[in-house]
Amino acid sequence: MFRSFRTGLQRLGSLELESYYGSNSSIRGLAARAPAVPGLAINDNMMLQKSPVPVVGASAETSRPLVLLLSWLVAKERHVNNFSRIYLDRGCDVLVVKMKPMQILLPQSGSQVVAQRVVDFLQLEDNRERPIFVHSFSVGGYLYAEILQKMIAAEKTKGELTGRVIGQIYDSVVDLDKVAFGIANALFSQKMLQKSVERSIDAYLAMMYRPATQHYTRASRLFYHNPVKAPSLFFYSYADPVGSATAIENCVKNLRTKMGHDKIYTKSFQKSRHVSHMHKHKEEYFCSLYSFFREVPYFADKVDLDVSEQIETKAIKS
Repeated sequence: MFRSFRTGLQRLGSLELESYYGSNSSIRGLAARAPAVPGLAINDNMMLQKSPVPVVGASAETSRPLVLLLSWLVAKERHVNNFSRIYLDRGCDVLVVKMKPMQILLPQSGSQVVAQRVVDFLQLEDNRERPIFVHSFSVGGYLYAEILQKMIAAEKTKGELTGRVIGQIYDSVVDLDKVAFGIANALFSQKMLQKSVERSIDAYLAMMYRPATQHYTRASRLFYHNPVKAPSLFFYSYADPVGSATAIENCVKNLRTKMGHDKIYTKSFQKSRHVSHMHKHKEEYFCSLYSFFREVPYFADKVDLDVSEQIETKAIKS
């Protein structure tokens, strides 16, 4: 059972990669020819990319935002770089964080360790005053919940760390409370097989409650009750069985009505697959992204002028 669940997560990562660039080799070739982005490996999970855009003023480096780019499973570096360049070109440094399937399966020795290392990095002397912007994909949304828990635990005064977050983006986020359904539907099209795999994974999660499932549940609860009220944007699709549109819309509703968030925006698609929204709907994706940037003071004057008119007609929904 453990092996089948691990295989399912690995296959989910492959599906995410396939969704983003498709199985067409020529498309993958185009991605491969994109210029590389230099980065400094912090550890096996973290890579720091420094922006080449110069800064001005004595305190400019501390005011330069640090973007947490929380990747989907088994993402290729060149694919992730398509997103990190958005921020590097706007003067932000980017910390790319990737998890391995086993680190999700065993949170105590995996995802929670990764989350703590991210928080430790944010508290380094060179980083402790910098604004934080979060862009998470798929299981990266779960990792962000783990990071938030570690941030709150590390705060000597309320908001010391969480108050530095200036914006949050969730792309195809997976609520791990729905992980069994998501993996089963991503792996198989036959209803009988879907139900069988879903039951197997649910049984595994029940058996592994103490070392694993309780942590997913706690993270899911924080996902629905995020204390950070910085502007948030959710990208999702009604054709995505992994990042459930229903779960995301329920989360958005809860954040608005119960948590008092007044700057939550959504952009939904009808047919794009998991982690494929930018690839399938590039114009709409960027119009929504730039519209959202206008809600974040640092990015407000860094929106591409050539899309300003398009933003007015294809803006995100609040």
